[in-house]
Amino acid sequence: MVRPRVALLGTPRVALPTLEILASLRSVDVVITGPDRPSGRGQNLLPSPVKTRALALGIPLFQPDDWGASDTQAIWGSLKVDLAFVIAYGSILPPWMIDSCHLGVWNLHFSKLPRWRGAAPVNHAIWKGDEETGVSLMKISPALDAGPTVDCLDRPITLASDTQSLLDLLSRDGAQLIKKHWLDLIRGSCSLINQDEQKATWAPKLTKACALLSVERPAIEIHRQVRALQPWPSVEFNLDLETIKIRSVGLMKLSSLNPGTLSWSHSEGVWLTAGDGQAVEIVSLQRPGKGIQASLQALQPWGHQGQKNLLPS
Repeated sequence: MVRPRVALLGTPRVALPTLEILASLRSVDVVITGPDRPSGRGQNLLPSPVKTRALALGIPLFQPDDWGASDTQAIWGSLKVDLAFVIAYGSILPPWMIDSCHLGVWNLHFSKLPRWRGAAPVNHAIWKGDEETGVSLMKISPALDAGPTVDCLDRPITLASDTQSLLDLLSRDGAQLIKKHWLDLIRGSCSLINQDEQKATWAPKLTKACALLSVERPAIEIHRQVRALQPWPSVEFNLDLETIKIRSVGLMKLSSLNPGTLSWSHSEGVWLTAGDGQAVEIVSLQRPGKGIQASLQALQPWGHQGQKNLLPS
């Protein structure tokens, strides 16, 4: 059998485990990644993590600006790709591109499809209190995240899970799914399972508005929100006109303080009392223009111990 020509389309670091697996199989002919983006205060153009690694591995690279452009279609056609994998690439692919791969275009989607279709599946799974999530190997179809699946690997969601740490685990699981089904994928012989449309739920793209902290809500909901919105947009609160991000949370306990009270001391740590009379331990914070700090360190400008009520007066 002639080995098919394989492309990987991905941009952030969650695509790196699959790139490494394909490279180890000597089965990636081209990497497609997003254009270099401005970053930092200087707005210097930075390559994506996938581009950086592909260059280190010596894999040919293509960074199309516009899939609708005629030159993009011509370059893609010259690559003669038979089989493609898409992991958090960041652009909608046109039908002609999908149709050009006779062995299919396959997506690693970080949920247990059909639950949490859309842009932010891991965030929403944590935020809504799901007990588990997973990564699905799916054949791309015209409808968003609605294609038939080959397999899924599950992961539990615990009170220690945040989006970034869970995505790191799921991205490695997804690479192993591709390796597990590799022979069937290159032979075009995968068994497909149609999704149950009645069970589909949606995970829309996150916005800055998601960062709003409602201290009147139960402690467990605040705990989930903080973990779900890492690393962006993070949950925020205002303290004496300064906007502070909550970066990580820990335990929960009963509190005798009024809802909305932020309390801190060297003996007890930092706690936020929620609307149900329970308090959430605030482990790390980030003040404007500073890095992530232990909560007590971040609150030093307000004294070694104290209390502030975050409810509007």
